[in-house]
Amino acid sequence: MNINFELYKVFYHAAKNLSFTRAAECLFVTQSSVSQSIKLLENHLNILLFIRNKRNMQLTKEGEMLFFHISEAYDIIKAGERNIENTKVLGFGEVKIGASDTICRYFLLHYIKQFHADYPNIKINITNQPSMQTLEDIAGGKMDFGVVNLPETMKVKGVNITEIKGFQEVAITTDAYAKTLPKHPSIKDLKNYPLITLTPNTNTRRYLDAVFHAQKETLAPEFELESIDLIVDFVRIGLGVGFVMADAIPETDHETIHILDLKEPLPSRSIGIVTNKELPLSLSTEHFMNVLIKGR
Repeated sequence: MNINFELYKVFYHAAKNLSFTRAAECLFVTQSSVSQSIKLLENHLNILLFIRNKRNMQLTKEGEMLFFHISEAYDIIKAGERNIENTKVLGFGEVKIGASDTICRYFLLHYIKQFHADYPNIKINITNQPSMQTLEDIAGGKMDFGVVNLPETMKVKGVNITEIKGFQEVAITTDAYAKTLPKHPSIKDLKNYPLITLTPNTNTRRYLDAVFHAQKETLAPEFELESIDLIVDFVRIGLGVGFVMADAIPETDHETIHILDLKEPLPSRSIGIVTNKELPLSLSTEHFMNVLIKGR
């Protein structure tokens, strides 16, 4: 089809904002121009892209499908623009990173500070989300790289994964609970206590589900939380047994929070860098990744 690609650009902003007015503001054109472009694109494709009424606007199913593909193409184009910008003058540009809240706080924060000190004019854009979502976004070209938890079963097509740091997951509780447990409690012993874990959409939760499954048990938490810090908080006030990375336990809690010496030690885990196999890395991204890798 001989379609002006500017029409797709107009469609991208209209679909992203679900507003012709906001699309016009992004593109520095009139709302009428946006409306005409969308109408022209709909005529070319012979489909309806938007359902419009007085109160709101939404995409049709065909519009959602087109926006999915246009978004991927737009992200790849923007990545190419960033690469060109960075090759002109290192020191100006942007690095887009995906990582969970836990990885940001307990691993990335130190390196972000170091990188920002070395390259203060490079914008660091971090999206906090579960590791699996980061993997999917990297495969789709939406980010420069990700830092994720690496369970052995993780397999996503289109990405390269480099392991950079190991860490240990532990079971924690208060002394009051610990005194009621055997000296070396088993996974089976723990299932009789209120358990505190992350939500099911995280790699850490899938890892724990696999640990319990290996012992022919089913993990059925009393509390499912969105962050490691909340798990520590819930354990601190005596609500049960939680599972966290050892580095997440504040030093101030070492006397009040007890790490259980499990009969079946939890398998060690690791953190890795994820990049897209097909997309080239910008100079800014390479420098940031080198900071992480050298810090191993």
